[in-house]
Amino acid sequence: MKKTLVFALLSVLSCSAQIELPEGTKIRVRLEQAISSATAEEGQLVEMSVTDAVRVGDAVVIAEGASVTGTVTEAHEKRRMGRAGKLDFSIDRVKTVDNRWVPLRYTVTKKSGQSHAVSSGILTAGVAAVFWPAAPLMLLRKGQDITSNRGVVFEVYTDRNQTVGTAATSDTSASRAATVPAAPLASLPGATATISITSSISAADIEVDGAFIGSTPTTLQLAGGQHQIAVRKGVKSWKRTLQVTSGSTITLNATLE
Repeated sequence: MKKTLVFALLSVLSCSAQIELPEGTKIRVRLEQAISSATAEEGQLVEMSVTDAVRVGDAVVIAEGASVTGTVTEAHEKRRMGRAGKLDFSIDRVKTVDNRWVPLRYTVTKKSGQSHAVSSGILTAGVAAVFWPAAPLMLLRKGQDITSNRGVVFEVYTDRNQTVGTAATSDTSASRAATVPAAPLASLPGATATISITSSISAADIEVDGAFIGSTPTTLQLAGGQHQIAVRKGVKSWKRTLQVTSGSTITLNATLE
């Protein structure tokens, strides 16, 4: 009798730690690398992360900063006769707090007979970017390569119901929080100084106080005080400590060395 009660109690505790993540749950994901048709290869892994924690009730089932992976589905560098390059990639799956992978798709409802969009890319699926840091998602200029900037945010959806264990939620969230960059200072309330940043090499990454905020050229708002500005492109970089005064307008031209 005692063994039966213990088994029943363990079963109840086990069930209480399982939560159903519904199909069609919306997730915002951010591109964590710049992708260019000049260097990308079909089949290449694309790294992304979750921008906002996904909750079911009070429980976190997908942590902020959780890993998201995709695949380059088409990549051709610019060609002769002024023909532009081609670039497309998919968003395939996301990792839950119990380290399970959940497949993703691009629409709230699944079309009849359709699986998740592994074979379809961002462009072929018609997915719109909900945020881009400094420049349009795709630079579609005649005869130029196509680039998707780091920091672009998309909205995708879970492709199937998934049972998620939440026992490790607090530990997972804490470890994620330690690695997720702070929110861009440009979005903080009370920012009163206007900072314009350009660089000797276009589309260089900009970091303010260690947080990625976009690519050059860009204009942002910063609160008064001291800030660390870094501009990078490959192995070349530029850094400055900037003293910002409220109401001022500052122009920075980063010469990368």
